[in-house]
Amino acid sequence: MSRFPFSRRLPANVNRIIIRFPEDVQEFFLEMISAERSQQTIANYAYDFSLFFDFLEKEGIDLEEITSRTLRRFFRRIEIGYERTVRVKVKRTDPATGEVCEDWVERKHFRENTRAGKERKRSSLRSLFRYLVKNGVLEKDPMEEYADATLKARNRKKVPVFLTREEALRLVKAVEAYHRKQKRRKCTWYEVRDRAILLLFLNTGIRVSELVGLNQNSIQPDRDTARVVVMGKGDKERMLKLNQTAYEALREYMKLRPTENVPPDHQDALFLNKNRTRMSRKGVSDALKKYVQEANLPPKAATISPHKLRHTLATLLLSNGENLRVVQEILGHSSIQTTQIYTHVIDSERDKALDRLDGML
Repeated sequence: MSRFPFSRRLPANVNRIIIRFPEDVQEFFLEMISAERSQQTIANYAYDFSLFFDFLEKEGIDLEEITSRTLRRFFRRIEIGYERTVRVKVKRTDPATGEVCEDWVERKHFRENTRAGKERKRSSLRSLFRYLVKNGVLEKDPMEEYADATLKARNRKKVPVFLTREEALRLVKAVEAYHRKQKRRKCTWYEVRDRAILLLFLNTGIRVSELVGLNQNSIQPDRDTARVVVMGKGDKERMLKLNQTAYEALREYMKLRPTENVPPDHQDALFLNKNRTRMSRKGVSDALKKYVQEANLPPKAATISPHKLRHTLATLLLSNGENLRVVQEILGHSSIQTTQIYTHVIDSERDKALDRLDGML
């Protein structure tokens, strides 16, 4: 087994996944690091490969024995969903000595395999097998044979789920309502943090991976406001102006953000969790779920995720008459076609508005 850590440029939990892979697959990750792929991209590949190599281990199949039939069985196995085991580092306090120590624990949770998730896993494995063939590890690419023998799924584009302006305001107000029910004597720093996070999502369209990657110096003051420097997909940087609502919420959080007992590796992080380490994507999603429930949003909005708040901003901007190219720049889309899906949302809402006139005239 390879040394630990695998790479000092990667988080410890990702290192622990990668060192379990065959050496040739580890070389694939070294190439990704050399190509300066983002930590989130590398982590996504590691999670996808972990599912696949766990399947191979249970089936007793070596890397050189993989065929298109192996791939078909794997994808069918995870078609509906799958259980994922993650290893997280937690702090424990010895009740006798009061000493704080860190330990790794395993947590299992079930994940639905969405359409986008399925495509990402196929894309991840395509990249791996192309690399292995190119470097002489495998003679042929089993993923190509799998693709040739598989029926293509119909290309159905779903209209993105989003909040109306009124629903978005209810969600923001739900933060205060939720914490008031906890009967705390004063406003906590994490209540202020969560309000700032929601307003950043709704006013910048930032991705959740971009948000958790923000550092304190990502916020650049600019006279009476500020700009946020966002590192997007493919390490493409963009700078977004914060409006007064988002900036005031962020400044209020920064006043209360903890500075003591923050581990050295997390002192630069903008958003901290209750353990005073950098907030994770799951932490953000879990916090959002509380406020969605508190806001008592309608059924179509009950499953709102951080990414759907991004849909909300795009829809509100286009509904307000903003230029499609401007929205593309704000969201950091590499292609205008990705942004154009939101015009279908506007068309759909327009159609519904006209339908509601039926019978009135």
